[in-house]
Amino acid sequence: MTHVVVLSPEEAIALVRPRKSLPSFVSDLTCDDGAISVTADLRRLTYAPLPVKIAAKAVPVMHATARITSFWQNIAVLQVEADAAGLPATKLLPLASGTIAKMVRKNGLPEHAVQLRKDGTVSLDVLALMRDTFTEVTGFRFEGGKVIVEGVAKDA
Repeated sequence: MTHVVVLSPEEAIALVRPRKSLPSFVSDLTCDDGAISVTADLRRLTYAPLPVKIAAKAVPVMHATARITSFWQNIAVLQVEADAAGLPATKLLPLASGTIAKMVRKNGLPEHAVQLRKDGTVSLDVLALMRDTFTEVTGFRFEGGKVIVEGVAKDA
């Protein structure tokens, strides 16, 4: 029997982030029409690696949109389009990889749960992220302002 979990974009981010609130630099977060979009004011970053701080001075505001391009065997791949003074996602994502890896570790998730790839995509192991809820994830989508996850419930 398929079990469905409906999450707000904030709740979805909280699956990776040890704190349940959004990062202070996120000024807007929406989810609709198959995409999740974020606007970030990078000047609000407090604890960031030096390359990120330097980039924030040159590019203070970033807009990014991620669309699901594939979902197979519990893994969702999202294509990221970013606008930060003309810098492409392929240049921006590597700046965040260390921070994301730290958050994943702090939250007790496996290392591969969230991977920022050099090709401008993000890989999400949705089963690892939803480990307390599902034994298998069969669907993952952005719809109606929500993140929808379908699968086989752990207690089924």
